[in-house]
Amino acid sequence: MERDLSTALQRAIEAGDQVLTAEVMPPRGADPSHMLAMAASLQGRVHAVNVTDGSRAVMRMSSLASCKLLLEAGLEPVLQMACRDRNRIAPVNSFKF
Repeated sequence: MERDLSTALQRAIEAGDQVLTAEVMPPRGADPSHMLAMAASLQGRVHAVNVTDGSRAVMRMSSLASCKLLLEAGLEPVLQMACRDRNRIAPVNSFKF
């Protein structure tokens, strides 16, 4: 049995529907509760949430970690990665497991 791994965002784009996303900033510290509460209020209203990287030049939780938490909360995150101020190796290191 084959599972459908497409996302709500992907299906809307492929169908030619109008797509709506909203921006969510990772928290400034290690407590994601405010971010998750704000994102939960968007559930069912947007196709996906964009998770910013390096927002406002303030130290924040990793965008990748924030995406994982949002995914676990039932939201569809879109990871944005700013590559400015990083050498060529830094983005690659972000995705090593």
